[in-house]
Amino acid sequence: MFQEHDYFVWGSYCDKCGEPCSILQNGHHPWEKTAFSIKINCSACGHERVIRQSDAEAFYNKKILSYFSGLSGFVLDLGCGSGFLSRALIQNQQIDKLYGLDTDPACEKETAGLCHNRFKFVLADLRNLNQFFAPGSVDYLVSRDVFMFVEDTEQFFTDITSIVTTEIRQMGWFRRNNPRMRNRLEPSQIAHAYEERGWKTHIEYLDWYKSGYYICASK
Repeated sequence: MFQEHDYFVWGSYCDKCGEPCSILQNGHHPWEKTAFSIKINCSACGHERVIRQSDAEAFYNKKILSYFSGLSGFVLDLGCGSGFLSRALIQNQQIDKLYGLDTDPACEKETAGLCHNRFKFVLADLRNLNQFFAPGSVDYLVSRDVFMFVEDTEQFFTDITSIVTTEIRQMGWFRRNNPRMRNRLEPSQIAHAYEERGWKTHIEYLDWYKSGYYICASK
């Protein structure tokens, strides 16, 4: 059962044995510049490790990106923003074409460095995605912190079920009383909506990502 929480992982890798060392804390986001650091003893070898913000950021990013490995073919990064996912995904040579879609024109400039023959920025909102992508034209759809901004969820599920042929990987957060949310579907309800449309789903509740969840829907 999903439970809201305020925790982020703060971690790195042991200098001695290379194993991950981390704690959960609710005072600092790993992306926020801060002098905060911790000392932790590696659970594998006992070596003491000091974890600073730059270490925690790299650890957090790697943990996020581990959920988006193994993609291929045509990939849509939905709500790409400044290109956090796209910059990592474009390194994967198994991806033939990567589309980064966002409603903010500023994101086109922020992803300009990716604009070559394997990446294309699409300026569009989340409504009527089938106007921009033909049925069966996308192998994988990925998103992070996007679904809570979808207003017409039924149209959204219909569109991506038509567009995507292989897999949907969706990471996000859910806060019942957050005013930024445009729908109130809980993670289990999102997974159920995919299942109703013929997808097989796997859901994971993320204790290291503030009120986070991950859903993988595959055919």
